Amino acid sequence: MGSRLFFGDEAFDNEFINMSMWDQLGKIEDSDSAREVVKPHKFKPINSVLTDDGVRIVVTPAECAHIKNILCSLRTEYRGKILRDIQYSKPLNKLLEFIRVKG
Repeated sequence: MGSRLFFGDEAFDNEFINMSMWDQLGKIEDSDSAREVVKPHKFKPINSVLTDDGVRIVVTPAECAHIKNILCSLRTEYRGKILRDIQYSKPLNKLLEFIRVKG
């Protein structure tokens, strides 16, 4: 199955204009861990996501991990709804605001 998300019979990722937020958050986390093995002059960290409404939002690796932990704690049907919602800038910014305030 790779990194695609499946809910029911069809691929969840096919619903989105841009890469799924789950995958984009994962790329930020992977980029952060690559810092340890890539030469500094070649390292180009990924630190933002692109929402389906075309907004680029900066997200730290710690915030990515927090969002993914929240999502993993939810039942599948709620996880799918939240993932669909945060594919857009307003819900994603609200979630990030919550994480930044609550820590």
